[in-house]
Amino acid sequence: MFNSQVKRPVILLIGHKAKLCLGGIVSLAVILVALGIWMIKAEPPAYFSVQSSLPVNASVQDNLIQFEVETVNNNVSAENYFVNYRLKREQFRQETKAMLSELLNSTLDKSKEQAQEKWLELSTKIHKEGEVENLLKIKGFQDAVADVFPENVTVIVYAPSLTPNEVSIIQDIVVRVTKVRLDKITISARK
Repeated sequence: MFNSQVKRPVILLIGHKAKLCLGGIVSLAVILVALGIWMIKAEPPAYFSVQSSLPVNASVQDNLIQFEVETVNNNVSAENYFVNYRLKREQFRQETKAMLSELLNSTLDKSKEQAQEKWLELSTKIHKEGEVENLLKIKGFQDAVADVFPENVTVIVYAPSLTPNEVSIIQDIVVRVTKVRLDKITISARK
């Protein structure tokens, strides 16, 4: 009655549950690949208008690494000021990181140690600036940029003017985040 010599296709040897799981996994993979291809094609390429590079000068004097940056011109309209400020700041940070990463790969222990210290300072600065800017937005300011240095902090807020209460709020946030004295905080309004 039963012929044990009959060869069955491999697909019949796999159970129903295994077929469903395998089919589901294959279908999911196909969907994810198709979705990925669609998203890559649908994403327009990023376009940045031609901007001159922010000049950064790095020098090593007496085994100390020092960075200087030229100020951005003030001809920028108020609407684009904060966007351009952040773009220039990020560009400067990337250039600084590139220079520091070169020094981190140095064989000189002193240069490597100084580069690590500068990298840590830059990371701390980035964190504090982001925290100040985010807290100001939470407090209701439309936009703001912060520039944190070890000894002083500059905050520029998008507003026609600031009331004494708003200045107090900004000072409170800056002091909490950076631990800088009140007399070392510069606050400006820009509209």
